[in-house]
Amino acid sequence: MAEKTTWEIITDRQTALSELYKRMDETSKYLYWDDNPYRFVKPDGKTELDDGISITPNTPKVFAHSVISNLLTGKFQTVVDGKLSPKETHTIEQFIEDNFLQADEYIRQRFRISSLFSWLCNHVCNRGLIGVKWLAQIENGQYKISCVPLDMRFCPFEDGSEGIRDGWIAHITRRSPKALKAEYPEASISGTRDLEVRDYWDAEKNEVWAASEKIFEQKNGYGYPPFVVQIPSAGFQFRDEGYLKHEGEDALFLNKGLFMELARTLSLEQTAGYASIYPGYEKQKEFLDGKPSEKAPRIDESRDVLRGETHIPVPRGDMSRAGISARADILKMIGEGGTITPRSYNTPPSAVELFGEAELISQFQNCRKEAIGALRSELSMMMIDQFIKVSKGKSGVEIGSRGKKNIYSAGQLGDPEKYYVTYHLMVKSKRQELANLTEFAAVYNLLPLEYNLKNILMAEDPDGIIRQLELEKAKKMNPALALAEMGLRYLEEAENTEDEIMADLKREQAQIIAHEYVMLMRAKLQPPPAQPIPTEVGKIKEEKANIQPLVPLLGSRGLMGGGGERQPVPRQVGAEVEERE
Repeated sequence: MAEKTTWEIITDRQTALSELYKRMDETSKYLYWDDNPYRFVKPDGKTELDDGISITPNTPKVFAHSVISNLLTGKFQTVVDGKLSPKETHTIEQFIEDNFLQADEYIRQRFRISSLFSWLCNHVCNRGLIGVKWLAQIENGQYKISCVPLDMRFCPFEDGSEGIRDGWIAHITRRSPKALKAEYPEASISGTRDLEVRDYWDAEKNEVWAASEKIFEQKNGYGYPPFVVQIPSAGFQFRDEGYLKHEGEDALFLNKGLFMELARTLSLEQTAGYASIYPGYEKQKEFLDGKPSEKAPRIDESRDVLRGETHIPVPRGDMSRAGISARADILKMIGEGGTITPRSYNTPPSAVELFGEAELISQFQNCRKEAIGALRSELSMMMIDQFIKVSKGKSGVEIGSRGKKNIYSAGQLGDPEKYYVTYHLMVKSKRQELANLTEFAAVYNLLPLEYNLKNILMAEDPDGIIRQLELEKAKKMNPALALAEMGLRYLEEAENTEDEIMADLKREQAQIIAHEYVMLMRAKLQPPPAQPIPTEVGKIKEEKANIQPLVPLLGSRGLMGGGGERQPVPRQVGAEVEERE
């Protein structure tokens, strides 16, 4: 038996993943439901009602769009684990950030997509599975990135014992013969219709196939397929037969069985309402003469007819309470399976209510935030590995977007085997921020500041905030620090100012501040003997949280109470006497 070609191997894998692809196609149908609107049918699910009114709900797309929009507001919290100095940690973080900036610039120019992050937020909700192809090369001394976001509906893959690293993956697209000929001049391609193109990678080689013919092949110098694929933990992760269909469920999976029933219920109610205004009529006759029946009176029309010539409405079934309550139950179940819209409150909500609302919304985001963070972590380690390989022997390479490039060398990144970069996607809304601030204020002096910043306020750079707070305390203890910082800023502004007059003014201001700094330091070092140093010098009054602006959020009964008016604080006995004294 002849050995299968790469094209056939990919086709066989597509067949094995067909149930997963059917699930993705079903989600796509609901998100593009207007392209193939719902048709009102009988209970058999097949026979269309010609005189029925069909309603296509927008519920699926509204929910998916809300989840995506919410994820797009997220920020990443970066953690570099390993025995590294603060300088090495900062260099690695900045290197990764510059790579992502350059990748976003490439994506905007190549695919007209705003950013890699926006693509991942969309696809982790709509497809479930997310993936990225990353190629780093140095051409003519310049660092080049090819970052391709993947639609996993058209990207079959098969894991090896180490996942994708020793498995294979194929990115499938459709391209015109002209575009293929421009990229692969030696390929024999003709015609005008778009062709299916399969970009196959394994640990040893890269092959490009078009219309079942191989048009390009090269050795894989990375030693692994340059792809990162992540499956969110949405779903129930069983491993029974056919489990691939339910791997990495999309954002609609809890409600897919209800959307069609909601459309049928809405269509039924609309049809019944229309029939009550424009019902069918019958008129009794002694003999059927074959002549067309006279039209029934229109709305607000009065007409005289002979006895027995009255038009009688055809009896129709009435929408009972059961039908109306059914729609309410369906909407309730959809709401339970997709809580994302903030609630409306008639009175100011308590912090507990805000916490509960934020927690419900997080239930639908956590697995997707985790997947995006995990993919970014794996991609960061891959870009470090590729850079070390392609920049070997180079003294320094510029990386970043236009106007924001920095120079890096392989030696600055150390040994990737000794550290790992972890990303946590922190998604916050204004309501959740208020709830977080309330909790932060309540435990301000009970828990370490670093813990509060990371886990309650969900700050992107907790260490940077702590350093800034410490610097502000130091400035209060010694104002000379603030003068030194201000003087340096004026000097930096002078260097970046093209106008010589303004630059001279900035330098003059820096000199004045430097003089004040020197005088202040002399006074600190040589205090006048006639003025004894007070015992309180150098001490700062301990800052405590002020939760008064947030008290209305706690409700009239504190953290466990609901919203309501605040109770007046009783004055102490004797307070008036003290005031008069």
